[in-house]
Amino acid sequence: MKYLLPGFEAKKRLELLLSLTRIRSKDVIAALMDHYTTSLPAEQAAAEHNIALSNLVRNQKRLEAVAATVESIKVIDWAKLQLHKRAK
Repeated sequence: MKYLLPGFEAKKRLELLLSLTRIRSKDVIAALMDHYTTSLPAEQAAAEHNIALSNLVRNQKRLEAVAATVESIKVIDWAKLQLHKRAK
């Protein structure tokens, strides 16, 4: 399942997700930002930041894995909150 949608992600959200990864390359981060915040196609984002498309795709997968973990935590927290509300 895809948790990140090109063109629909807030810069701050991406920054927070990236902080949970080992992605440190400024060019890769800039390409990911362009792709996810402005809907720039991955191929074009990679080309504009002089990185290999395979490198960008690999880092997209890493970022998706982190986003999936964050969403799983949110589901657990939401269920816990709902259970707590019913107990009152």
